[in-house]
Amino acid sequence: MRILLIIKLCILFLFLGENFITMFPFFKKITVLKSELKPSLYDYNVKSLNGSDVSMSTYRNKVLIIFNSASKCGLTKNHINQFNELHEKFNDKGLEILGFPTYQFFSQEFKQSCDISQFNQEKNIKYNVFAPVEVNGENTHELFKYLKFNCDEMHDENGVLDNIGWNFGKFLVDKNGNVVKYFSPKLSPLNMEKDITDLL
Repeated sequence: MRILLIIKLCILFLFLGENFITMFPFFKKITVLKSELKPSLYDYNVKSLNGSDVSMSTYRNKVLIIFNSASKCGLTKNHINQFNELHEKFNDKGLEILGFPTYQFFSQEFKQSCDISQFNQEKNIKYNVFAPVEVNGENTHELFKYLKFNCDEMHDENGVLDNIGWNFGKFLVDKNGNVVKYFSPKLSPLNMEKDITDLL
């Protein structure tokens, strides 16, 4: 029954797009001031799946795709396949793909990091996957606050951040750490290819 509900919700999202999230009141929009953010994307730290700190400065001079993921979503298979394709095509030219699991969309992610790691191995995921984070609401991870605030499509003039509509909202970042564009979950990763090549 639960699986059927999730499938129906995924289909509904594909029809409604980013408006899907407005049907659900559990993500409160938050306001962020520029003074609350660190000066650069590279000043943030994230956690690896094994719990160690990773500085985003590791990815200086790289084009980045940063996205929220889930292992049990209807969009997962297509995104894994196409992210792997982009990785194979552009990683040696300077593209890094960074996935951040989240439980926020109907708990479509494993609760344990070891299970996420096992899933990644089974699916032969070639890109980087980090520890789970929240991407909407009051507990939004600081990196995702920064990404939204520095992306024109994801905030208003008062600093109110938009919510990411579902699993696999994708931010494209240039080699200098500037957020260039946001791609909604319903857009497949290969739709990003021209924008990626323009930045490499």
